[in-house]
Amino acid sequence: IWTSYIAFMMFGMLNVLTGIFCDTAINVMNSDKDNIIVTQLEDRTALISTISDVFRNCDTDGSGNLTEAELHELLQNNQLVEHLNAIGIDISEARGLFQLLDDDASGTVSIDEFVTGFLRLKG
Repeated sequence: IWTSYIAFMMFGMLNVLTGIFCDTAINVMNSDKDNIIVTQLEDRTALISTISDVFRNCDTDGSGNLTEAELHELLQNNQLVEHLNAIGIDISEARGLFQLLDDDASGTVSIDEFVTGFLRLKG
């Protein structure tokens, strides 16, 4: 009977230890999801900031809007093109780019249109 008691207690203790291990693993998994979400939000914020900086660099007349001519100047600047490529935006379809960015068909692209258009391009 003593051997049965020891075996039963060992089985119970192993069940408790397994439960603690599983609970800890689930908690770690849930915190990893939160970290992934926070990291994705930080990456998106950094991307928006970078795209906004590109817009400000390209707005040569300081009007707060890009014209089609300013956008084509942007596409001629190798440094800015490489910068856009580095953040994952391919500008090989340059002819349709302005129409894509110009949501309201005003003939100019505001900073909001620029940022949302490039975010759509990036996916």
